Amino acid sequence: MNSLAGKIAVVTGGASGIGAATARLFAEAGAKVVLGDVQDGSAVAAEVGGVFQRTDVRRSEDVAALVQRAVREHGRLDVLFNNAGIERHAPLAATDDEMHREIVDVNVNGVFYGLKHGLLAMAQNPGPVRGSIVNTASVAGLVGTVMLGSYNASKHAVVGLTRTAALEYGPMGIRVNAVCPGIIRTPMLLQGFETTPEALDAFARVHALKRASSPGRRSRSTAA
Repeated sequence: MNSLAGKIAVVTGGASGIGAATARLFAEAGAKVVLGDVQDGSAVAAEVGGVFQRTDVRRSEDVAALVQRAVREHGRLDVLFNNAGIERHAPLAATDDEMHREIVDVNVNGVFYGLKHGLLAMAQNPGPVRGSIVNTASVAGLVGTVMLGSYNASKHAVVGLTRTAALEYGPMGIRVNAVCPGIIRTPMLLQGFETTPEALDAFARVHALKRASSPGRRSRSTAA
């Protein structure tokens, strides 16, 4: 598969989980990959023949610098995967104010900054097809989910941002979409359930497949 041959792709949250799996798939499809994450993603970057730049998506200047690196080193940006995100579990009324702000800052503002700087870069590409942006939302962005009030709200916001950007920039030849995974066994998810594996199993059973999936090519047929 060489559907992305010669394309330049940026992946946020690329050091692990869905981001790392996507970076591998992009590289296999022929793309040159630039990874951003607050964690060290240099090993994944080396594996896919790409580059890594430490990026805190809560900072607009960090996201701008990540996009600019892709443009500086490769001449343009074709694909942006806004994947960085965090998840915290608590009843809504027991959610700490700082926790709520952190979730919104990463999950909503991070996607907003990615959209903003990615769209500005892609607008410089020659038309009619200028680029594609994919945002990681969640099934929690479509329905209510207990113990995930702030996360739930943040992913609904991602869906809203995606719809707006798609309407505004579709006429310019830039596609904007969101993916809404179900429960995926990523380090972020497992951290939240590390002391209660029974809760993880119970959460998985509410899905149609009655099980959690894993990031990567082997689970593509079962991923939500």
